[in-house]
Amino acid sequence: MSTGEWGEELYFDWEYNSQICYRQKGESGPPILMLHGFGVGSWHFHRNWEDLQHDHRVWAVDLLGQGRSWPAQPVSTSDAAGKLFFSVDTWTRQLEAFLEQVVREPAYVAGNSLGGYLAVMLAARRPDLVKGLTLLNATPFWAFRPPRASAQARSWLWRALDRAVDGSVPVPHSLKSVIERYWWDTLRSPATISAMLQLVYADKSPPDPPLISRIVEATQHPGALDAFTSIVLSPKGELSFDELLDRLACPVLLLYGKEDPWVRPLWGQRLKRRLPEAMYLELSPAGHCPHHETPAAVNRALRAWVAAQEARPQPQLALAAPSLSTTAGAGASATAAGASAAYSYGPVATLDTVATPLREPAEVVGARMGLPLHSSWDVTEADGRHITISHIEGSPRSVAEQLDYAVWMWLGRALGAVGSSGTGSARGSGSGSSGAAA
Repeated sequence: MSTGEWGEELYFDWEYNSQICYRQKGESGPPILMLHGFGVGSWHFHRNWEDLQHDHRVWAVDLLGQGRSWPAQPVSTSDAAGKLFFSVDTWTRQLEAFLEQVVREPAYVAGNSLGGYLAVMLAARRPDLVKGLTLLNATPFWAFRPPRASAQARSWLWRALDRAVDGSVPVPHSLKSVIERYWWDTLRSPATISAMLQLVYADKSPPDPPLISRIVEATQHPGALDAFTSIVLSPKGELSFDELLDRLACPVLLLYGKEDPWVRPLWGQRLKRRLPEAMYLELSPAGHCPHHETPAAVNRALRAWVAAQEARPQPQLALAAPSLSTTAGAGASATAAGASAAYSYGPVATLDTVATPLREPAEVVGARMGLPLHSSWDVTEADGRHITISHIEGSPRSVAEQLDYAVWMWLGRALGAVGSSGTGSARGSGSGSSGAAA
């Protein structure tokens, strides 16, 4: 077990004969589960838990195939869970199991980048496990391959590709050899990783060598190339990001670094329009990983927001457990064909007649936090940098942002992140409506 600033490593057993690595800090207070982005691990939150542990119980978990969470090697092709895809569906099932078996109670879930996408998917699928969401520059799209149950996936092109390489592991040796020969060593080199970090962080100073070493370490695992290839080739989730958002019932905090070159401000603004009750706090200067780059600012905002949620009367939910849309026999045959059983994303969360609403308006929450709309906090980080936390409406603020919005909406549709119909008007009660472009 590793200790020190990266935190003690704990493990629990999961599917595919895997060991899932996680960290846990704090003995009392509201529970928070932190989900990392692609290529890092739970250790990426070490600057957050050292502070938050004083009045919260904090968990951070490595996603399977990243950090130090790995299936036994070689990966079995006859596991009871079926073929292993390093996909958003697999990771979400992992998080469900983690909350049920390790945390053992509903938690506030905070996710960065890919972790933010998974946090939304988790809350849409299992509202009984999530008390609230904090999205830290959440990516609004993941994967290019169509969902396996979709009409597009049944086209001759995708069926032919499935026969050659379906995205599961082990990946065909010939494909791995090509990737290893031409790209793998370049992608995982310290120079490439350093350049990438400098691109996505607002602070352009050279990254700390220990940070780069931790990222490189995971790529040296015997299953790393298989995992990377599967991540690239695995299918999208059943629902688009918009459709997942429309099924959220819990309170949401949007906590976004303004200087992120990937998940640009427009994506946070768009989420705010789609989730009007969500609170939108913008951090500046901060990039794609604000929790790591500006931990004091993120901790202050997260702590205040959780306290505001805990201070209000808690709604009483009548929750129906998620059900598989297939029968046991059909699910087994679908899994054997390489497809995960599809969840029913129906209206599983309902309010009784006397409960308070699941979500309060952002203005109400902001007032309780002492951060009304259009106001800001100034936070000084440990290294002396000054960060501004601004409570904003979420509308484009300039012609440049409006043009940015138009261009990226086209790209969002191409990547399957943007829906095409529906209004999402029933979100507050947890009922689903298929998504509209905001």
